[in-house]
Amino acid sequence: MFETLLKLSEEPLKSKIKDLYFSKFNYVGAKIDFCITQNLGLLGEINLLWAEAKQGKSELKKSFVQLVLTIGKYKFYTEQTPNLLCAFDGEKIAFLPFACLQEIFYQSDINFSVTPSNHTSEQFLKLLKELDSILNTAQIFYYEKNDEELKTFIKENLTSENISKIKIDKNNFVSIYHKWNKMVKDTISIDWNLAKKSGIIDADFYLADLLSSENETISQNLFAILKKDYYEFNKTKSDLGSIINERTSFKDNQKAHHEFWAIYERPPREEFWDYIIKRRDLLVDQDVRERKGAFFTPRIWVDKACEYLSKTFGEDYEEGYYIWDLAGGTGNLLANFTNKKNIFCSTLDKADIDVIHERIKNGANLFENHVFQFDFLNDEFFDEVDDKGKIIQKSKLPLNLQEILKDENKRKKLIIFINPPYAEAATSTQITNTGKNKEKVARENRICEKYKDILGKANNELFTQFFIRIYCEIEGAILASFSTLKYVNSTNFIKFRQAFKAKFLKGFMVPADTFDNVKGKFPIGFLIWDTSKKEEIKKIKL
Repeated sequence: MFETLLKLSEEPLKSKIKDLYFSKFNYVGAKIDFCITQNLGLLGEINLLWAEAKQGKSELKKSFVQLVLTIGKYKFYTEQTPNLLCAFDGEKIAFLPFACLQEIFYQSDINFSVTPSNHTSEQFLKLLKELDSILNTAQIFYYEKNDEELKTFIKENLTSENISKIKIDKNNFVSIYHKWNKMVKDTISIDWNLAKKSGIIDADFYLADLLSSENETISQNLFAILKKDYYEFNKTKSDLGSIINERTSFKDNQKAHHEFWAIYERPPREEFWDYIIKRRDLLVDQDVRERKGAFFTPRIWVDKACEYLSKTFGEDYEEGYYIWDLAGGTGNLLANFTNKKNIFCSTLDKADIDVIHERIKNGANLFENHVFQFDFLNDEFFDEVDDKGKIIQKSKLPLNLQEILKDENKRKKLIIFINPPYAEAATSTQITNTGKNKEKVARENRICEKYKDILGKANNELFTQFFIRIYCEIEGAILASFSTLKYVNSTNFIKFRQAFKAKFLKGFMVPADTFDNVKGKFPIGFLIWDTSKKEEIKKIKL
């Protein structure tokens, strides 16, 4: 019987292997050659195994590499992933835990756009060499010699008992959030439209659920906390110093919540906690991400930006300069810095502050009191005092940062290191009469009104509102920012360039589509400017 397997072409071979070893499960084949799934009722078909198949005799290591490139090319790793990856031919079959290979999908130096089946491409051969030690650990079964052992392995590793609790990791926590959003979100007693206007989003309640054990959130530093059968959220401090929380429960006596979390194992393994918390931005709606700048800067570009800062200001620049990310999100731009007494991070969302404080608890190199909530386009830098010097309105900025902003020499040593929000008041489709204005996106703030005459058409863009306040109100500082390049070359920015006079120091360009959820073929630049030196922007060389 087994000899005939060697004579089968690929499609009949897949059908035969399914009948011999996976008859109790469902089988589909598309971009991934061979998918074994099982129906779990509430959540539908769950992936148990992904495999690459080859007819005759083949090198299974190459099949695994082809499978990895296929998963990466079509971003299947962002969906619900199986416990096992597999490669087989007409002679043998091999298995590897998905966990052994999951880190590969987050390496920035892999070109997943190549054709996976091209075994001679530079990327294929490079990956084959890189993964060799992992591929050597695959469990291999020969059909003729190891038939019983193979059936036992499948029985022990692809049973409903083993998958009744689906593990959550950094590959699938986003796709599981979308399922939670459909099944649980609307059973929480909150008007989500009103909540969104107040900056409260459902993602924080998902994180409260996800990072829980026995229905209680493990960390007390998140924006929302699950307390068995209700949530506490939006923690604030009263004038008397006491802690005040808002509280809400469930509309359905927690029925949908119990049903949903009966299927998933939580919390995830501890090694994934920091990544999941840090990547909260992936759970934020597109419109909120555009307005608040919750787009995560890929680590490869963060590292390159820090390299350029070092080239510009010297290897030991951290000792002599201050760093302020004033559109900080969850703080990933600051990951490389070590001199935490000189590092500051502010962000619009309180939930992001809670996330960073949780990351500090887990080892992030920041001082808690240097991380603060601040609306850069509305809030004041300095304490407001009366004629007698008494504070009547306290600034949200730490005192030591206020002192830096007041000191001309210290301002020249302040690097504003940012990836600011990029939302526009009008889209290209609106300009061509096929869409609508993004009402209030870049309009309703104090800086927009204050500098509208200076900015002209550039006032449509949030990032230029950040730039003009930095230029005018933090005079002499270093601006080191990611952004589109339109402010240096677009006709809509002529008035902006007439006002913004600074010396260009260094910079580089990267493709926009290397940033999360940014589409289109245009460059994003990281440019470093010395605003203490007044030079017209005529030409820059990257």
